Amino acid sequence: MSDRNVLDVAFIGHPSSFSHIVRLIEDMDGPEAARRVTRNEKSFTAFLDWMPSNVTHHRPVIQLNGVSIRAAMIVCWFLPQIIDHRHKLKLAVSKVLQGVDIAASMGAQVASLGGFTSILAGRRRFEAAETSGITLTAGNALTAALAVSRLRTELEARKRPLEDETVAIIGASGDVGGTAAALLNSEPRKLLLVARDQERLERTRTSLGHPNSACVSIAEAVAQATSILVATSATEPIISADDVAPGTLIFDLGYPPTATSAAAGSKAYIMRAGLAAFPAPIPIGAYSRLAQPNHLFGCSTESVVLAARPDLRHLARGQGQAGKTEALALLDAALALGIRPAVEAPPAIVTQAATSVVPQLDPSFG
Repeated sequence: MSDRNVLDVAFIGHPSSFSHIVRLIEDMDGPEAARRVTRNEKSFTAFLDWMPSNVTHHRPVIQLNGVSIRAAMIVCWFLPQIIDHRHKLKLAVSKVLQGVDIAASMGAQVASLGGFTSILAGRRRFEAAETSGITLTAGNALTAALAVSRLRTELEARKRPLEDETVAIIGASGDVGGTAAALLNSEPRKLLLVARDQERLERTRTSLGHPNSACVSIAEAVAQATSILVATSATEPIISADDVAPGTLIFDLGYPPTATSAAAGSKAYIMRAGLAAFPAPIPIGAYSRLAQPNHLFGCSTESVVLAARPDLRHLARGQGQAGKTEALALLDAALALGIRPAVEAPPAIVTQAATSVVPQLDPSFG
């Protein structure tokens, strides 16, 4: 039986950092290859531009309630820093399109675009993929639903009513942040919205109809919020747990992570969010960089749900199209399949966060 007949879903993504690349190389080619890459970081990084997208050897069979989904991992070889180099963007875009073509050639019915790949693919690619019979999703709707559901759980566990919280959403004008804000309804005592595009942000605030919402800077959000959703991706962390009040809950939905704690003993809590816990482990090797073997990013989870539920594939959305209706329907379907919202502690990486500016790119991601 050919590969074309054995695949249900493809996860398309990219490395989050050079250290992540080293782990991927070790996973694919062994420790000695990883050591060579580490020794020649500068040369390898330059060569990275010309590395084509490829499917890894991982072929997990994902066990859900009543259905098994056959998956594959496709890596697009670029780093998030390409957003700072316009001449490299074209190469990155071609790699994403190449990844979609690989997924289609393997017979995937659904493919997810993770991290920056969803932004680079563009809406036209989603339309073209639909014509060729593959459903693409950026996964933004389910990512937002998973994060908000877990925010509620974490607050309940601490006996903190949502109606007493000041919730800040960084990246509120994007798909993930805007959908998360809509899912919160008017429940938080105060809703603080942060984004680079002020005009779009104000439109988001008006559409929400929250009686006590405001468009603020990151600094104002950090100073006032008791719970923060970081719903944007950036090449560097944009918020530090050391700059917020003790007890503040920070839910980091970014890829790579966008929240950090630079000092030991911080009394705020950072959680990686927008994640899902599956009934059984999902072996995709070094790509996920998640602590639990049964955890998966929201973007990939949405593609699994759509693969398991063909009747819901019309809910797949590209950049700038996700919303509350899709988020709620996909979350209900995920729960019925035995998938649960999850969080993890962040990686133990000490990085200085810049809290005075919003990143140059304010993407909606999966």
